[in-house]
Amino acid sequence: MKNQSLKEVLKLILSEIKDVLSKIDEKKTEAFIGKILKAKRRFLLGQGRSGLVARCFAMRLMQMGFPVYVVGETITPAIEEKDLLIVCSASGERHLVLEMASLAREKGAAICALTSREDSPLAKFSDLSIKIPVSLKGSSSQPLGSLFEQCLLLYLEGVVFVLMRRLDICEGEMRKRHANLE
Repeated sequence: MKNQSLKEVLKLILSEIKDVLSKIDEKKTEAFIGKILKAKRRFLLGQGRSGLVARCFAMRLMQMGFPVYVVGETITPAIEEKDLLIVCSASGERHLVLEMASLAREKGAAICALTSREDSPLAKFSDLSIKIPVSLKGSSSQPLGSLFEQCLLLYLEGVVFVLMRRLDICEGEMRKRHANLE
């Protein structure tokens, strides 16, 4: 195993990703898409690398024309009724994430969790929980939760693709909203 080539390692990573993504509940995905479409505004929350993936998803939603915010940014408004908080958390038990979800609930917002644990406090607290079925106890050959983050990113990119098709949004339309002060 020490002398694996990059090609062999990438094949293993892709195999793990394919296995995880094939197990995600399609009915819950449809419900998630419905909540995204129905919400007045969408708020994204995550910490660490999950937070980076949440930001990627927020950017794509913005490029499709949805009102969207990232929790913690100075320009993020107050969350309200009819808003949707999308929380990305592998463990679903980090204190800050739970606190923010609780505050959103108090304000009447819907909460969708993307987590690896259906039995987590976050999943139980949420209106909808999408399980990204990755074990956090070292069943992956990759280090430190990489498989969760990779699968989360690809799953959310798939949701973007579905939304684009359903709303008849083309890449050119999204490109017009892409940041031009880079």
